Amino acid sequence: MKKKVMYRGREYIVEALSNGRISIDGEIYSTEVVHGVNNVYKVIVDRQPFTVEVRDGEFVIDGEEAKIEVKPHINIEVGDEFLEQEKNKKITAPIPGKIVQILVKENDSVLINQELMILEAMKMRNRIFSPVDGVVSKIYVTVDTAVKQDQNLVDIEVK
Repeated sequence: MKKKVMYRGREYIVEALSNGRISIDGEIYSTEVVHGVNNVYKVIVDRQPFTVEVRDGEFVIDGEEAKIEVKPHINIEVGDEFLEQEKNKKITAPIPGKIVQILVKENDSVLINQELMILEAMKMRNRIFSPVDGVVSKIYVTVDTAVKQDQNLVDIEVK
């Protein structure tokens, strides 16, 4: 669901995607919540760390109060499923489209933010990046494959 978010006097259209990424004004960003204690979280957006504190439904980002009209929903996973996800990262399609280029092959080593493939949707090219350092263990698609949102594209074994 898309939300209008006002931050520092500018309005953004923000959408939380089911694969853990977010869309801000149509640009896709990888996100990660690293730590959460007493409503203080370390949030990483495309390798840029932020400290986010939630106070009475308002956010304080890196010490600056941020008036945001969206209530927070941060899901921190625990248990065996979380540990398995830490070892193997599934990369899924953020939107439906067609794979037009694959830039890696199985058993390739990849670095965080390395481009893996290009997904074309509505005549726009969307670059798919690795969210982790690791080794490509499985590629589920080929060039010209039509994919649905959240369809598996690549598995990466985390180093």
